[in-house]
Amino acid sequence: MEMAKPTTQAIREQAQAKPAAVLLCAPQRVLLIVTISIMLAEIAIMFLFDLLPPLPPLLENIADGALLGIVLSPILYLFLFRPLRRQNEELAESNRWLLAAQEELVRKEKLALLGQVADTVGHELRNPLGVMSNAVYFLQSVLADADETTREYLGIIKDEIADAERIVSDLLDAVRTKPPRPESVALAGLLRQALRKCDIPPAVSVRLEIPETLPALRVDPGQMHQVFWNLIVNGVEAMPDGGTLDITAVEDPAAKTVTIGFKDSGRGIPPEDRAKLFQPMFTTKARRVGLGLVVVKNLAQANGGSVGMESETGRGSTFFVTLPSGDTALLPQVGAGKQIETGDPDEDSRSGR
Repeated sequence: MEMAKPTTQAIREQAQAKPAAVLLCAPQRVLLIVTISIMLAEIAIMFLFDLLPPLPPLLENIADGALLGIVLSPILYLFLFRPLRRQNEELAESNRWLLAAQEELVRKEKLALLGQVADTVGHELRNPLGVMSNAVYFLQSVLADADETTREYLGIIKDEIADAERIVSDLLDAVRTKPPRPESVALAGLLRQALRKCDIPPAVSVRLEIPETLPALRVDPGQMHQVFWNLIVNGVEAMPDGGTLDITAVEDPAAKTVTIGFKDSGRGIPPEDRAKLFQPMFTTKARRVGLGLVVVKNLAQANGGSVGMESETGRGSTFFVTLPSGDTALLPQVGAGKQIETGDPDEDSRSGR
């Protein structure tokens, strides 16, 4: 799951903390303690040798070194090695906090930069894209009897316009999340609506396993539709050679939340990319701008939820969305527990197309 991001104030307080163990590690203090310990140990050993019968010089030197080591070992451990180990652990923890704070700062800087251009880009692009979309619709209507090549190219233009409109929408949603209008909704219905909007290839099957006793969610249906659509599309695109997308849900009655999991059977996400997934403008896909997961995170948090991810290279990835459940009575989870196959002739069981 995603690690909580520390605030700048928390980082400052962590850096200013001075544990007693660290204070003991001052070089002058350690040197003084070790020097005094050696002197006292040598005096004690000399006194001990005076009480014993005379020993050969070689044996006396060996015994002297052994006794000195025995006496100094716990002293060195207590006043040198243990404080140094604690200091290293605290330094490693501080570095982890600093890296997390740096990642959050980079994310906020990118969002601020996007915010400066989002309104202008959205206005300047949405209007011409709308005009082009209407023109293509008109041409498809009047050229219904055109040759196959003409219809194919009109379809390509329509798809490219839809991709451009999606990018503009993601850009706007990434930098300005509208306040949600929560209401009690059934999870299974939201998921099936999102699946109907997705273009799922025949090689991919979707298993929707939602318990019938699952409580209703208390979320904005439109925003959650966008969250689920993004995660379903990501899961499908992670399996270019086909596979299975498992969508499951688990209730936490104590926390009054429901966690929805989207598990694909793709190649997984490389370890070096996992920490960057929710950063704006980060993507490993061609023809993408890296805003889909940013939108997912922003909308989930706006609805009082959170997003997490687990991945294993070669075995796929799972994205989790935890959302608040409603306090109202249970709503029927229509379609819960069904497997959605792309090749099923039954219209209700198709893969959401």
